[in-house]
Amino acid sequence: MGDELVDDVVRAERKAVVLFAAAVVAAAVVVAGITIAGWGGGTLDNRIEPLFWAGAILGGLALALLGLATLPRRSAAIITALSRAGILLFLIAPTLCIVAIFVDYWI
Repeated sequence: MGDELVDDVVRAERKAVVLFAAAVVAAAVVVAGITIAGWGGGTLDNRIEPLFWAGAILGGLALALLGLATLPRRSAAIITALSRAGILLFLIAPTLCIVAIFVDYWI
């Protein structure tokens, strides 16, 4: 019984590390592209800019949650909950940013 619990924790930790690494790489690629292009959220219309920054903040929070899931000595349930919350926020964040950019285009 004890070995099964350890296996579950090890499996959850591995998944959390892979998710965190993939999320960091994805975020780094996006930030690098924006930086190289010289674009910034401040170029958006003032009515839409908060939506963009809300997405950016949620993206940072998603990375923080995924990072917390990789810390050692946590139960499999906590690792899974942090990973799921991080993935959910990581899906919502770019959606908000993209919606803000498209809405700004159409204003």
